[in-house]
Amino acid sequence: MFSLIGLSALVLMLCSSLIAQDGHTGSGEGRAETEMQSPIPLNPSAGSEIGFVYEAFLSPQQEGGEEEDTPGFIPSQFRSTAPSVARNQRTSRGHGVIEFTKDLSRAYVFLAVENVKPEDINMLHLHCGRPGQLGPIIVDFSIAGNLATYIEDGVMQVEITNEDIVAVTSHVNGPVEAFTLGCPIVAALPTDKVRTIAGLQLIASEGEIYFNLHTYFGDMRGQFSAVSTNP
Repeated sequence: MFSLIGLSALVLMLCSSLIAQDGHTGSGEGRAETEMQSPIPLNPSAGSEIGFVYEAFLSPQQEGGEEEDTPGFIPSQFRSTAPSVARNQRTSRGHGVIEFTKDLSRAYVFLAVENVKPEDINMLHLHCGRPGQLGPIIVDFSIAGNLATYIEDGVMQVEITNEDIVAVTSHVNGPVEAFTLGCPIVAALPTDKVRTIAGLQLIASEGEIYFNLHTYFGDMRGQFSAVSTNP
């Protein structure tokens, strides 16, 4: 009679033999390769090329209402710290561009502003949200570097990676920031946050990414729309 150990060894040998015959091991003969050729020339290194481009034109009027109309639940750090200027009286403007590499490993953010003093900028974010909607922050440029230095010449050029998105969710402290920092992958699961450039690009493709530039006396916003898509 087989011992229990001997029986177990026999079962394992039979299973291994069946798997090998079925072609599910790395060394066995499996399905033959097709003779069809890819309709697109295969080039892994092309993943570093730019494949998706979005742009936004920033203006104070893209936020509805005036600063004093800001909902009470908005944290104090997102409010003006100096007497606000009515939106229609502000001359601040901006033009932003986001480029994504085809392999979605990184993105390049460009921003030019007019009639904004660099020293007056106290926050600069990418948010997720539809036009006119106040959405959570997905990229905080003050975490990456000094805002005044970035825009001291009126133009910012910054590369962002997954780490810049994860950095925002890592700064969450308390229930308020749980909803204001980090964008949910789907609205039904607010605690499941986007953590990759691929997720950022998906939200951008749905028209739900916007720039928000804050100064001491007010802010301006720019909703992104697709310029071209070359996957």
